[in-house]
Amino acid sequence: MTRYSEYCPIASTVEILGDRWTPLIIREFAVGATGFNDIHRGLPRMSRSLLSHRLRTMERQGLVVREGAERGRAGRYRLTPAGEALQPIVWQMGNWAAEWVFADPRDEECDGLSLMWRMHQSAIPAQLPDGKTCIHLRLTGPGGAEGWLAVDNREATVCRDDPGYDVDLAIEGQTRHLQRWLVGAATFSELKREGQVRLIGPSRLARAFPTWFKTDNFAEGFSRAREHKTPVG
Repeated sequence: MTRYSEYCPIASTVEILGDRWTPLIIREFAVGATGFNDIHRGLPRMSRSLLSHRLRTMERQGLVVREGAERGRAGRYRLTPAGEALQPIVWQMGNWAAEWVFADPRDEECDGLSLMWRMHQSAIPAQLPDGKTCIHLRLTGPGGAEGWLAVDNREATVCRDDPGYDVDLAIEGQTRHLQRWLVGAATFSELKREGQVRLIGPSRLARAFPTWFKTDNFAEGFSRAREHKTPVG
């Protein structure tokens, strides 16, 4: 951990948030991850050993507490009040990027498996359909992948292997465009209008599908970015 040896609150904050991974770990807590495996699944490019080291460091810094577990069960983590207070700062970092430096995903940033996991994390329980609903996702282009989103009792589960359920709605589209939609850089209606996504199934499910997910975390930043691009006069 870099030490700046400067008596300044900003320097102290940079010592906490100035590495590559700590803000992203806090993001995972913010979207509901508590177990080690769930945190790691949201950070697939981070090694498990590095994640373990970072979590221990965050414990020493007073940001995270590891809770004991019953025998045979994995322990879980939770943010302390100090860690929770960092969540709005991390989201504002994302809004700043959305306004000033964020762009369409490069090929190496396209990741269909991560996209499906993010969809599961972003699902809004109250918006999900009652009963069992199975969505087949076929993501194409760079980072393409195939998977299933199974909804049961207003809970969403993502599956890499066919769960064997009847498919109620099939969705096909390029990974990059659906990634843009899920972070809020594009609307689902824009993707449909541009022919970037195809939905096969009952119209009621096709219409409702985009409303099942929270896509406005960075709406403030993207809105300001559009204002910068609007011609004056």
